[in-house]
Amino acid sequence: MLLNTDGHGNVSYTFENAELNKRRVLDYWTPERKAAAVPIDRTAGLCADGGLLAGATEPQLADLSRMPFMAGGKLFFSKDNKNYVASAELICRRNLVLTAAHCIQDKTTGHLGDNYMFERCYNDGSSAEKLTFKTVALKAYWYEQKAWKWDYAFAVLNEDSALTTPLTYSTQDVNGMVLTDYGYPSNNFSGKRMSFVEGACRNNSDGTRIIDGDRMGPGGSGGAWLIKGSSTVVGLNSFGPGVGAVMYAGSPVFDAEFDSLYQYVISLL
Repeated sequence: MLLNTDGHGNVSYTFENAELNKRRVLDYWTPERKAAAVPIDRTAGLCADGGLLAGATEPQLADLSRMPFMAGGKLFFSKDNKNYVASAELICRRNLVLTAAHCIQDKTTGHLGDNYMFERCYNDGSSAEKLTFKTVALKAYWYEQKAWKWDYAFAVLNEDSALTTPLTYSTQDVNGMVLTDYGYPSNNFSGKRMSFVEGACRNNSDGTRIIDGDRMGPGGSGGAWLIKGSSTVVGLNSFGPGVGAVMYAGSPVFDAEFDSLYQYVISLL
């Protein structure tokens, strides 16, 4: 992979031989490998400011014929010789995807993932399209500081999506606002269909925010948090508790650093 950095905390990695890599990835994901892939771990234990079993709605099936859900999809990838699943979404451009940084780089080892395939509108084995990654970009601080506040990443696709209306994003403060959280967590519909919940979020003191009672578990990583009733992304599924009674979902706060990463990615196009 080819490394690039802007000297301001933004870093990217580009897969070499894009067309060959695209074919290799599409060939790699046989039905057997997809079925055996497991959710990437994002266990954080109790978050800094708690977490309560209350607040969010029960998980519901998403209508993939409507925005904002039709911009989302299931993400398949490999890391350290294991196959994983997570969630992602098209954002701002037809060839740009947003997901969690922990789906791209292990914050402990620094190892990068491979074999990225984004299946938009994935639904129990079928999907609207299969798209592969050309370049991934994230904050260098993710590996350097190992903090959940940096757990976001963009990916440039090898081709444009057929969807002409990607999601947008905002860095506004949404503390206390009701958000829609969607993705493919394994604890909802076995991760085979997109699910969503709605709940009010609250800011933590460490650059993250949570939705109390949010039951979007492993496999939901990278799925969008949106202002309810809109296509505006203000967070994503990043971290959550292990197995236990307390349930919540956590996201990094989208701020000027997030916007800086987006501007950096756009400069690479």
